[in-house]
Amino acid sequence: MKSFFTRLTSLVTYILLLSSCSLVNDVKFKNVSNITPTFENKELVLKLDVQVQNDNFYTVKLKNSALKISIDEKELGDLTLAEKVLFKRKSDNSYPVKLKVKLADGALFMLLRNAFKKEVAINIQGTLKGSALGIPKTIAINETKTIDGNLLKSLSN
Repeated sequence: MKSFFTRLTSLVTYILLLSSCSLVNDVKFKNVSNITPTFENKELVLKLDVQVQNDNFYTVKLKNSALKISIDEKELGDLTLAEKVLFKRKSDNSYPVKLKVKLADGALFMLLRNAFKKEVAINIQGTLKGSALGIPKTIAINETKTIDGNLLKSLSN
C-alpha cells in the first residue's frame, strides 16, 4: 500500500510540474545571419544561422513545418525545415538551420521583380511542430516582416 501511495504522489507531482505555467518559457528568436541561398532540384535551399535564447531547463526540438511564404501577398512557395534542430537548455546560442522552399510557378520571376524595390513585405504562415521533454507541440505562425528589396538580389544570382 505504501509503494502505491508513493507512486501516485510521484505521478501527481510530475504532472503538476509539467502543467505549471511558470516552468514553460517561450524560445526567443533574436537574430538571423549568414544566409546562404542555393538551388537544388527546383527548390531554394536556405542555410542560415539563427540566434536563439532558450531559458527553459530542458532542450527544445523543432521537428518539421508546414509553412507558406509569400512576398507582397503573392505566394512564393512552401517552406519546410530540412533537418531537425535542437535548442540546448539554458542557452543563448547560434544554431545552423537548413530550410527548403518549394517554389510556386512564376516564383523566380517574382523574386527578380521585387529585387529592385526599396521595401518588400514577406509573410510566413502555417504551423511549426516541435517537442520538449517528449511532449509534442504545434505552434501556429503568422508573421509579416518588411525587408530591404536588395536582399532578394542574392537569391536571384
